[in-house]
Amino acid sequence: MKKILLVIAIVFIAMQFYRPYENSNNVDNSKDFLIVEKAPKEIVEIFKTSCYDCHSNHTEYEWYDNIAPLSWYVDSNIKRAKFSLNFSEWGDFPSWRRLLFFQGAIPYDIDIKKMPPQNYLLMHSDAELSSDKKEQIARWISNIDFTKE
Repeated sequence: MKKILLVIAIVFIAMQFYRPYENSNNVDNSKDFLIVEKAPKEIVEIFKTSCYDCHSNHTEYEWYDNIAPLSWYVDSNIKRAKFSLNFSEWGDFPSWRRLLFFQGAIPYDIDIKKMPPQNYLLMHSDAELSSDKKEQIARWISNIDFTKE
């Protein structure tokens, strides 16, 4: 039994040295969604707290996010999220794509409580979007001019 526990401990320690992906790239802020769309401070706070850990090029990792195999799960989710929508690259999106996200995907995902995901909210309760926050987002979105390039 001691040998089995020793092998498990060695494998667990060895796993900590393998990190296939970590989301902490150098960020070009000029293309960032919140800057491009000139978001007011309260909108910046909402998106940074509820969206940016997964949907941008920079994640604020908690200490437990760095422990394998949890780190692998977290990084895999971030990779998928950025594939869908990366707010750090918003400035590169054509106006039709921005419109698609703002008139469809973002409000819909928030409305059906797909975003932020429940598994994220388990450890980040401050990311939950209250009715007031959802209303603030909706009001702000309705004032954005998508015809500009």
